[in-house]
Order: sequence, then structure tokens, then C-alpha cells
Amino acid sequence: MPLPGARYRVKTTASGKKIRLAFVDGAVREAKSLATGQVHTPAEFARDRKRKGSRLKAAMLGGSSHTSNAMR
Repeated sequence: MPLPGARYRVKTTASGKKIRLAFVDGAVREAKSLATGQVHTPAEFARDRKRKGSRLKAAMLGGSSHTSNAMR
């Protein structure tokens, strides 16, 4: 189901997979794999942001998940 007020863009990842991103107010609210149909919802994005030590959080902060805070 389309998100109200969303703008959609298709992006090809580094591994060659195509995903559809839904932007609302300049932020990604949903991501869908065009190959499998799997959807990453806004609730899952929020959970990923809160997860401590996750690779996604480290990537968003520009560090490595294997680097301790003492080394940064």
C-alpha cells in the first residue's frame, strides 16, 4: 500500500540488487526489495536506530561495529 505523501525512487545496491525507497519529508520511511518483495517498515527503521552495536548504527555514525568507543 502506498504511503501518503511519499516519493519513490529505485536504487541499485553495490551487490546489484534493486530496492525501492519511499521518502517522506526527505527521510526514508520504507524500503522494499524488488526481487523478493520484502519490506523494511518505519517501525523496523526505528528499531535499527535504537539497536546498540548494530552494523547499521555504526555505518550511520561513520564507524565500524568492531571498533570500540575507546578507540574512536
